[in-house]
Amino acid sequence: MYEWLEHEIGFYPFFFSVGTDESALHMTGYDDNWRVRTGCSFVRGKRRNLYRHKGQFPNLALFSFEKIEGTFMDFQSWHIALNAVMNQNTVTAAERKMIFKPSWDRARWIRAARNGTHSVQLVAPVLPLEQATRVYVRNKGTRMRLCQMGFPDPEVKRVPVLRYY
Repeated sequence: MYEWLEHEIGFYPFFFSVGTDESALHMTGYDDNWRVRTGCSFVRGKRRNLYRHKGQFPNLALFSFEKIEGTFMDFQSWHIALNAVMNQNTVTAAERKMIFKPSWDRARWIRAARNGTHSVQLVAPVLPLEQATRVYVRNKGTRMRLCQMGFPDPEVKRVPVLRYY
């Protein structure tokens, strides 16, 4: 699916969530830093929840940017391409339009993300960490390490975990 996307846009993609609301934050996976329950399995016909234990939690950082050049995509429609490619099908022209919405300009994509009418992601050819305008980290230790690396005043920020079953 990433090769399909690379063929469509002309570069291997780095994915960015667009917006400032909670749904945009959850698209990044940053809340996984605190997710205790990671899924479930079935043992002898009974469902067993799977949990992280002390020392098993990820230590992800979240980098925010003011403006990055790239290609906007409708996050919900992106799943059409994921399913098609995983099932050895092709993505139709109509499905491409649903994903990329070629008639939309940058302002419309950003307006849709801000208004919450669409979950918007941007794919770009580079990950310009040096252009980050805000950095969130899980804990003080990570904050200190990123400060030593020269990132702009990382902030320790905990976020609520989006529940799933």
